[in-house]
Order: sequence, then structure tokens, then C-alpha cells
Amino acid sequence: MLKIQYTEIMSKQVSKFKIHYSKINNLELNPLVESFQHSLEDYDNHYNVFNIKQLQNYNPIYNDFFELTENNYNKIALNNKYHFYNLNTVVDVETNTMANKPVFIKCGPLLDPIRYMIGKYNIQDDKIRALPSLQSTTDNTLPKILDKNNTAYIDCFFSFLTSKLAEHHDFVHGLGFYGSFLGIQDKYKMNIIDDVDYLKTSNFFNENIGRHFHCSLLNNTTSYTNFGSRGNKHKLNISQTSNASKISVVELELDELVESDTILNEDEEVVYEKADTVSTVSTMSSSSSSSNNSEINYSSEDESEDDDEDDEDDEETEETEESNSNSESSNEHSEECSSENSEGEELFVYIDNFPVQLICLEKCDGTLDDLFVKNQITEEIGASVLFQIVMTLITYQKTFHFTHNDLHTNNIMYINTTEEFVYYKYNSKLYKVPTYGKIYKIIDFGRGIYKFQGKSYCSDSFAAGGDGHTQYNCEPYMNENKPRIDPNYSFDLCRLGCSIYDFIIDDEEHPSEYDEFQKTIDRWCLDDNGKNVLYKKNGEERYPDFKLYKMIARTVHNHIPQEQLQFPLFAQFEVSDKIETDIKIMDIDILPDYTIA
Repeated sequence: MLKIQYTEIMSKQVSKFKIHYSKINNLELNPLVESFQHSLEDYDNHYNVFNIKQLQNYNPIYNDFFELTENNYNKIALNNKYHFYNLNTVVDVETNTMANKPVFIKCGPLLDPIRYMIGKYNIQDDKIRALPSLQSTTDNTLPKILDKNNTAYIDCFFSFLTSKLAEHHDFVHGLGFYGSFLGIQDKYKMNIIDDVDYLKTSNFFNENIGRHFHCSLLNNTTSYTNFGSRGNKHKLNISQTSNASKISVVELELDELVESDTILNEDEEVVYEKADTVSTVSTMSSSSSSSNNSEINYSSEDESEDDDEDDEDDEETEETEESNSNSESSNEHSEECSSENSEGEELFVYIDNFPVQLICLEKCDGTLDDLFVKNQITEEIGASVLFQIVMTLITYQKTFHFTHNDLHTNNIMYINTTEEFVYYKYNSKLYKVPTYGKIYKIIDFGRGIYKFQGKSYCSDSFAAGGDGHTQYNCEPYMNENKPRIDPNYSFDLCRLGCSIYDFIIDDEEHPSEYDEFQKTIDRWCLDDNGKNVLYKKNGEERYPDFKLYKMIARTVHNHIPQEQLQFPLFAQFEVSDKIETDIKIMDIDILPDYTIA
């Protein structure tokens, strides 16, 4: 009989990973251009993701870590282990060998494309198409492109940091990062399905569609009113569209981001299914795309005073602040080159000669949102999902003082695994968590705020004019005339809870009947006074659109990730501190604090 050996888990200090530069060869675009597979719409609009001019490695964050000169600044990259070669291959820079790893390309705009299409930038100004260099100044380059806190740079750099946790500390929830490039894309592709109503109110957009930006359904027309915008889109009937493939992303050889999964047998598992809400969820709980960091759309929102007795007193003061969602567009619409609207609706626009950052990432197998839509999340699977996400946030908060600031079900992806369990050690306690075949990873860090080696990084979404402006009020965008509001460690779980709530909470079900998964999500949606931030007692939305973000930041402080482990849904995974010797454990206790220099 096989005797299993056990060992006590003892924490030990580990070394920190260090940032240094890697010298890399110039990316050969011609083979990538030639291998690009167009959709019919892409072909009609002359779109190829790799048709890029002025390709460069440098971005302004590099100034924080390297002594750069005119001779070297554009010849180096960060020291991620794997570097992009093509869509199926990366290069291991340590061994100089090829490795087969499917790559996902995310196209992050360096300027706000919505503002661009409504005329907030001077399209004729050469600054729009000037990329950052050591010699750049605001005289020849737009300040947003020079700012190290540009949403695209913030997203890219934190993706790199998570990959270093995976490489150096075996943290399986880190996202594979394979490099990035800046350039002027001949055509920048963006899904505007959630913004078309706002765009069509702009004279500039109406006058220039078909000139500086193109859309097959809108070019040279002015009477477009029913292309699936939020106000007009038909509800998606999942059962009728399960075999429909409206993927316009064949070009990236990412035929389906979500691979087929076995549907759970309803006789074997209880799943959360709400026929009246699951297909449309709510404005705040479904994303227009897995690439969109923000759920905020840019149509006018009603911020009128609500005298419902259930409202918070401080809501009245918030009514006087102008919401940015009706006047500013999102810096977070960094469309991945193969995004698909979560409700099956797409309306692509192609913008001529637009500055972008190509971020080369691990290709995941699907989104958490898709699993909910397909009714594949049971109480048991939900517990595994939430535990993995909680431990990921604990890790990122400990190592980088990180807040995501827009965590929802489309910003959580998974990779399939054959590992039956994952193991964690935190606060000297050991946890054994079933995977049910999936490891979950947080993506899309464009709204992130974090620290690294004594330096702070804060998305310019929170700057004046950004789509997240007034969510917080702190450095580097502090308004001294307003109360200070620092990044909130409870924000992410509350925001995530808001995106899950309508999937699993039935209005007709009494809270006393909730299972532990439902209790957890319901709790995460409560503010400091125990009131639901999503809905009032009469079922109306409490805080519409961007106001939800502002009020979570101000009134929710009881959902810090590390404090969740005491609750039954998570405590069930705690085991003895003796385990098999060959088990790999993610020991969060020994992870260094990377915020200090």
C-alpha cells in the first residue's frame, strides 16, 4: 500500500523579481500581415490589425526603470520570459528557443476614440499621430500620449507585473504577457454598439462618418436608429442563438475565444437561472465586450434627485456633481482586436490612422460571463470561482497595493486545466480548492491604480476629463477643493458582486432561502449601512451608470478581500497544515512587498 508522506508548510522568504531590459529584434510585420485572416467586414474596410506604421517598443513607463539614450531607447523591451513571435509562437529569451503558445492581441487606443469621433481632437493636428520618444514635448505630442498613466500603458505594465508573479513565484493566476508595441494603425477597429446613440447626437460624427472613420452600416447615412444600441437592441434569446457565429475575429486566428464546454446536466446540478433576466442581465452586469474595462455608456443619464426614503443622505450631494458618462467618453474602450459583444450585438467602426498599443497576451479559453450566460455556474463552482478571485485580489493588494476599479464578469477569464485542486497558504492557513477544470485570471487593468518600487501608477481615467474622473480624489489627480477619496480595497468585490447579482438572485426568493454563494454576492452589494447599491426596495436602480462607481467608492468599505476568508463559502476550503510533499502551494505569506524601492 502506498504510504503518502506529509510535511508541515513553513514559510520562508523569497527573492524579488527585478526589472531589467531585454534586447529584442524588430518585429517582422510582413509575414503577420500576409497571414492575417479577414472577416468580410474587415476586408470591405481594408482592415488588417498588423498594418501599422512607426512601430516602436518604447513607451513612457520605461523612463522609470532604465537609463535611456537616443541610441537604445527604442531597441529594448521589458524582461518578460516569453516574447511575441507570431499568433501561435513565442520566444523564450532565456533559452532562445521557440515555444508553442497561442497569443491574444489587444489593441489599446492611446487616445480616446469616442472623443475623437465627436470632434474633441483636431483631426488635422500632427500631434495626434506623434508617438512618444525621448525628445517628445507637449509642443509636438499630445500630453495624453506622453503620460505614463495613459490607460493603455497602465494596462500593459500591470499585465507584465502579473506575468512576473507567475514566472518568479509560480502564481498561476498571473496573466501571460509576451510584449507590446506602439504604432499608428492604418485602421483602428472598435465595437460602438453601446455608444452609437451617443455618437449620433454629434454633428461632427454625422459629418465625418465615411471620411475619417468608417462603418459599413452607417457610412453616408444619417437615419440610423435601430442597430442594437442600448435603447433599441432586441433581447438576446440564448436558446435561439447558441449556434449562431457572428465572429468577426477570424483575422487573429482566435476563431473562438470561448471554447466549447460540457453543459452541466440539470438533473445532476442546480444552476442559477432567471429566465427574465439572464439574457439581458442589467446595464451594470453585462459587458459590451470582454475588452471594455468600463460598463459606462455615453448617452445622457438621469441624475435627478430621488426622494425615495431609502436613499443615502450623501447621495444628495452627489446629485450636484456632473456625471462624466454623458460628457466624456471612455478611455477604457480599448477594444481587443477580436472582441465580441457579450449580448451578441456588434457594430464596428474603423478609424483611420489611429495611435495604438498592441499588447500581446496569453490567450485564455473563455470569460466568466459566458459561463453564467450558459448556466454553468453552480454553488460549488461559484465558490471555487470566487475563492480564486479573492486570493488573486489579496495577492495583488499585498504585492502592488492594487485596485482594479472595474472588475466584472467579462474582466475575469479562465484557462482550462487538468489539475484537480489549487492550494494556497495565507495567514498561516492552508486552503485546498477544487478547480472544476478551470483556473481564473483577472484581465483588463486599464483603470488600475497600483504601486511598484516606490512609484505610483494611476490610470488617467481618473484625470479631469477621463471617464472615471470624480470616482476618487487623490494624487496624481487631486482636486484640493474636494474631499479626499483614496482607492478603495472594497471596491472590486462590490463591483464584481454587482455584475453577478442578476445572474443568481431572484427577486421572488427570500434572503433566508439563499445558499452561501447567493449570500456572498448579496453581501458584496451592500454599502456600509447595509443597503443594496444596485436596487432600491421598489426595484429601481439606486445609482444609474457612473454614479454607481462613485457611490461604491464612497459608501462601501466592508468587502476587503482578505476579510472574506472567515465566511462559510470560503472557510470550507481550509485544511490541515500538513499536505503531500509533492503538492505545489501558492504561498501568499512569503510574497514580497513590491511597492517599496
